[in-house]
Amino acid sequence: MKTLIPLVLALVMAASACGASEEDPESSPPAIVAGWAEAVEVRDFDTATAAVFEPSMVLVLAAENKLPASETAAMLADGVTPAVAAAYWSSFRDGFDAFAGRPISTLNVGSSEEIEAGDAHWAVVTVRAQEDASAPVFTRDEGGWLVDLVATLASGFIEPLDAYLESLPDDADGDAVRQAYTDVVVPAMWAAIEAGGHDDDFARRALALIEAASV
Repeated sequence: MKTLIPLVLALVMAASACGASEEDPESSPPAIVAGWAEAVEVRDFDTATAAVFEPSMVLVLAAENKLPASETAAMLADGVTPAVAAAYWSSFRDGFDAFAGRPISTLNVGSSEEIEAGDAHWAVVTVRAQEDASAPVFTRDEGGWLVDLVATLASGFIEPLDAYLESLPDDADGDAVRQAYTDVVVPAMWAAIEAGGHDDDFARRALALIEAASV
């Protein structure tokens, strides 16, 4: 699997030797983000996958690797297999180390802000090293907080997601993936817009993807 370069670069900007605050409950968004990073670092890939909103992981995998719609639909229905998850997170972990020169578990995970966007409840977790260098990690409330990779990657992943959507076949598998775009990508893009921190060009591109995915 390819390394998630956009997310790696975003998180590298905010890497430093600190984890989540000890005052954070284990189920809080900052603690979930810190636990996810730690799981990736120690190669506990089952835990890393359990910490993310899995449909968002599937769609990122699909768009980045141009997977057949049949394979994507199968993962949306049955989940990511342990082998695929291991390859994905291993690539991500090694990519982070190469860019940052330090483990992903050393991210400085800060506070979170809850927002409502796209008919979903979100908490935007700030990951920073200093006041002027931060990157957001989005968590989505699915009966518990989960890292949402589509929202977190939004600024660098609109074009791959759009291209993959356009490539989908007109069959049952394509329809299943398009439905996932409605349920996953559309809310994630609204969350990224609502959270701010992006320029007008991002909003224009995100809204165009929302429109394409809402047809």
